[in-house]
Amino acid sequence: MALVDLKTATRSIGAVRNAIEVDVAATPQERTAVIVDAVLNGDAISVPFAKFSDGRGFSVARLLRSEHGFRGEIRATGHVIPDQALHLLRSGFDTVELTGGRGDKHWSDALASYSGAYQRAQRNPLELRREASLRQRKQKAAAGLGESLSATASLAYRIGIVAESVPGRLAFSTSLGKEDQAVLHAIVASGVEVDVFTLDTGRHFPETLKTLKATEEHFGIKIQVMEPEAKDIEELIARDGEFGFRTSVEARKRCCEVRKVIPLNRALKGAAAWITGLRREQSAGRANVPFASWNVNPDLYKINPLADWSEADLEAYIRANNIPVNPLHAEGFASIGCQPCTRAVAPGEDLRAGRWWWENEDGKECGLHNRPRELEVA
Repeated sequence: MALVDLKTATRSIGAVRNAIEVDVAATPQERTAVIVDAVLNGDAISVPFAKFSDGRGFSVARLLRSEHGFRGEIRATGHVIPDQALHLLRSGFDTVELTGGRGDKHWSDALASYSGAYQRAQRNPLELRREASLRQRKQKAAAGLGESLSATASLAYRIGIVAESVPGRLAFSTSLGKEDQAVLHAIVASGVEVDVFTLDTGRHFPETLKTLKATEEHFGIKIQVMEPEAKDIEELIARDGEFGFRTSVEARKRCCEVRKVIPLNRALKGAAAWITGLRREQSAGRANVPFASWNVNPDLYKINPLADWSEADLEAYIRANNIPVNPLHAEGFASIGCQPCTRAVAPGEDLRAGRWWWENEDGKECGLHNRPRELEVA
């Protein structure tokens, strides 16, 4: 069997995963049953096209994505032709089973023949014209805001500049680490109204939870605690096991998605700007962190007021303002996350070397700060 990957326009032969077929006339309950089987067995879902003029397959793919939230591979089989390539991609298909005489080059040529889109779809590999215009305006505004933030060394003033420049709700996600404690101090000192929240994954160190309470008492504020949905945790553990996150990078990212990313998205809903404690010195992957950028999915400004701070700057600010910090920092924990996924770092190690230490050193992020844009080129 040979498949064409619609996202990369490349061909794969032989080692392809099994697929469970879903009928184009399936009820919602029948589609759900197929999805459960596919997820449990690691299979793809195939959607048959009985004839070229039958468009129900496109609708089924869209429903699998939008109504059922299926994230695995959806494969088109049967009577589909290269001219339908972009439409298949936009409705949610990942691959096409090759049949007949037309090979993968016809599909790649078809995918490359489009340059724009006017309507939304389940997946938009081509940016919509109006969205491109909006993105350019927002990116220009973010660049201007970044220049304003870089013009002052005062963290509290930087928070004030954000409030003056961005109309709408400001949200700050704190991990209760040193960086975020410094940002929280500046928010309180500036008097700017900011929604402050933290993500409780259910696997924090006891010291982190004590730091949460101590921080609320120190600043005289209430920090909103965002938790994952119980059913999402149950489904995750049923699929991967209690410690399945150590079996592969994909399994670990699924765990981070359920415990962090989804609750984060709930907290950021409706926000105009998201304030973080990212610093360029934290890791090679964060070396180019800007002061401000226009974030996609969700659409808001992402503000990094500590972007240019060194570790020495951070430590000096904490001492000068008597800011409470997690006691684990004194024990060598530079970056503190979930207890099973965090260890202390040795002198000279990267600050984030203690996170998911069993993985490759490159790109060790949980998904909160490295979310890729939607595909721009098919």
